[in-house]
Amino acid sequence: MRLSMAGNTAAAWGFRLSRVQCYPYYPITPSTTCSEQIAAWVGNGDMDGVVINVESEHSAASAVIAAAKSVRAATATSSKGLLYMVEVLENGSGSSLPFTIFVGNRATGAPINIWGDNQDAYAVRDSGLIQIFAANAQEALDAVIQSYRIGEDLTVRQPVLVNLRGFTGTHTYEPVDVPSAADVDSFLPSYLPLEPLFSPDQPVTYNAMLAAYYYRRHKRNQTAALRNASCVTENVGRQFGEKFGRSYGKFDWIGDADADLVVALVGESFGAAETIVSHLQGRKGVGKIAVLRVRLFNPFPAQEIATRIYKANTKAVVVLDEGLPHGDVFPPLALRMAAALQAHLGTQTPRLASVIGGLGGSDIRPDHFQTLFNLAANIADGRPYRREPYWLDIDEDPILLTDEKKVDQKLWKRYGDVWKAQPILDAYHKPLPSTNYEVRIYGRAGQGAITSAVFFTGAGVEQNLWVVTKPTFGSERRGAVVHTDTLIEQGASNKTRAFTARQDLVCIYDDTILTSPTHAPTRDLKPDGTVLVNSSRYSPARIRQLLGLGPKASVFIVPASRIAHELQLGSFFNMVMLGAMHCVCPLVDFGAAMTYYEKNAPRPKEANLEAIRRGYQETTDKELPAVELPAVDARAEEYFRWRPEEESLEEEMLRSLETLRG
Repeated sequence: MRLSMAGNTAAAWGFRLSRVQCYPYYPITPSTTCSEQIAAWVGNGDMDGVVINVESEHSAASAVIAAAKSVRAATATSSKGLLYMVEVLENGSGSSLPFTIFVGNRATGAPINIWGDNQDAYAVRDSGLIQIFAANAQEALDAVIQSYRIGEDLTVRQPVLVNLRGFTGTHTYEPVDVPSAADVDSFLPSYLPLEPLFSPDQPVTYNAMLAAYYYRRHKRNQTAALRNASCVTENVGRQFGEKFGRSYGKFDWIGDADADLVVALVGESFGAAETIVSHLQGRKGVGKIAVLRVRLFNPFPAQEIATRIYKANTKAVVVLDEGLPHGDVFPPLALRMAAALQAHLGTQTPRLASVIGGLGGSDIRPDHFQTLFNLAANIADGRPYRREPYWLDIDEDPILLTDEKKVDQKLWKRYGDVWKAQPILDAYHKPLPSTNYEVRIYGRAGQGAITSAVFFTGAGVEQNLWVVTKPTFGSERRGAVVHTDTLIEQGASNKTRAFTARQDLVCIYDDTILTSPTHAPTRDLKPDGTVLVNSSRYSPARIRQLLGLGPKASVFIVPASRIAHELQLGSFFNMVMLGAMHCVCPLVDFGAAMTYYEKNAPRPKEANLEAIRRGYQETTDKELPAVELPAVDARAEEYFRWRPEEESLEEEMLRSLETLRG
């Protein structure tokens, strides 16, 4: 069955279908909802297993290792949680115990950062764990199932990390094909404990102390088991494809078979890179290009990657790492790529450059890959380039020079000659055509904007449309302006996850955002785009004026707050806005969507269904009679109505002084 779900839920489905029997966990953002879903299924009987709520990630790792001696086990974690596990995780590998950890990859700090990059996975790369990087929710589900076939193979018997980037992977909703339990059962045999802990007739000792003679042989065997995992991963990925129609290898090569220019990476950013390869391939002035997406990061398939690059006669490789080197020559992926090429190709090694990007949740956009291919083209032509990492998307330290005035002068003294020698090649920077329909929703935290976008996505997926929703989560307080993006495919065969950041529709859930001095909600709206606003006090003409919209843009309003108030939904008007979205975006059929909403609408169900219908019916591009709603919270209303031009800090200070003097 095809369902709309986020990456965390997809990983949870992987554990459920793998019939995990023991799941100890300690919650940590952004992987928490994976564990919450498992706990809910176990609690309501949908999943036969035991959930253990432990007091720390260290305890979760200890418990999953203990459980794996007898049953199929799993957990999920992120960031510092994974680092906290490391002390005991090496015992899992050293004891030949297969289990799986789903990692919602996240920055490790300091400073504190809760958003996604690969630093946590990179930090444990030498802990003896097999590591697979997924690019989306579908791959996360599939990789979890495959991880047990790989880890439990008698020639391997090692734990596996399945990695997916935090938020942009773990929290993005997209179509996922969920295989049947019967099919997974026929692919994945029941767990075979070799030396179970609960077997009094055959007592065993784990982790006995070994002197050097036995220790070094044990570690050699552990290393051999990891090497075996490379071949097993290839075989399991092929067999998975034969069974489910989605094949997997150690890495993917997307683009020209004989590519001169290659960009290498791991993980979720592959979607944006693949989009750019499709966009640039065959263009006049563009060389032969490809993306090398490494799926099996540990053990690293060094010889296979080097052989593939040798066969292509590649001239330049640019490696994108979403993590830091911390004093090393290159970050981990670039370092492994360089070592693989040098070890297996020697003097025939192509030129290699390292780029660091995506740190702490920074966007990895399609246009970034245009820059990276441009860099690769310059390098292939023999131009000078850095032998230490470049930094992606930093104005004072650019990859390609666009504005010398922004460049740090100390860096100019160091890299000026390199920048001067690296031209910007226009052929690589042709704008990406916006072939899909993109929606952005602006609201305030707590208004349910993301919830309505997720419902909209689910309705579209049920109609066999390719709909993806990427929410924005973070440290925003309740009431702060937040946004979420939704993409709807319009007939293209490529199931893209890459947003162009140029919207066809902008929905504004709170009309105070229209006049917010720090937000420009329609800055990236296409000239002929549509704006939908929840408002009872602004006319479409006034909204057009406030936003400075051109004549081709369409403006609609819906009195969502008033409708919610009339339906006794209080301030929960997001279902009204959901119906209004259908009115102005006909790509997702409203009648069919209502069938989906009738099954899934939140409580109170009938009131919310009526809210959706009225939102659809009462959306208009005409002026509405002004109706003043009573404030639900007078202080909040005063805050939202405040405008910076009404008073200044100086005036406030003067009033305070007058009060003190009085």
